[in-house]
Amino acid sequence: MELINYAGYGIGTLGTSLLSVAVTTYLTIYLTNVALLDIAVVSGIIAISKIFDGISDIAAGSIVDRTSSRLGHARIWILRMCIPFAVSTLLLFMIPPQLSGPGKYVYLFVTYNLCNTVCFTFMNISDMSLISFMTCDSREHGFLANVQTFARNLGVLIGSSLFVKLLTAFSDKAGDPNTQRGY
Repeated sequence: MELINYAGYGIGTLGTSLLSVAVTTYLTIYLTNVALLDIAVVSGIIAISKIFDGISDIAAGSIVDRTSSRLGHARIWILRMCIPFAVSTLLLFMIPPQLSGPGKYVYLFVTYNLCNTVCFTFMNISDMSLISFMTCDSREHGFLANVQTFARNLGVLIGSSLFVKLLTAFSDKAGDPNTQRGY
């Protein structure tokens, strides 16, 4: 396998990781400090959504396995879901302030499940299974898994390092990055 294939695989994983770090690391801060939601209700929504996420993992894996396209089983799902994943992540951080209390929780439930249970699940399942579709060589499987791990960790490092700086740069209040505009 050529070096360009390894690099391309790693870049895709890096991109997914950059977006997912925003959700896994900063979403609860946004929800409690900016959207002013109750952490107990937010935690309940996330817990219930994890049940749906477990079911969607199985469904997405089955769908990816049964997919037949000129781009293969997994790559087509990465291409289909990259823009919806980015948009749903953006929507997750844009809870309309004019919504009533219950309306904000419904919005969170819908956008969180769209982002995590649907879009991220298809991206992640496809990305993880792509290794076995790329090569039959067990040594290359191991190398690709290392590329994937490196790219994922690099995405977390970059995302974690830049996110707060970007919040501060975009915030409309000096010294307070926790604003709707910042997020």
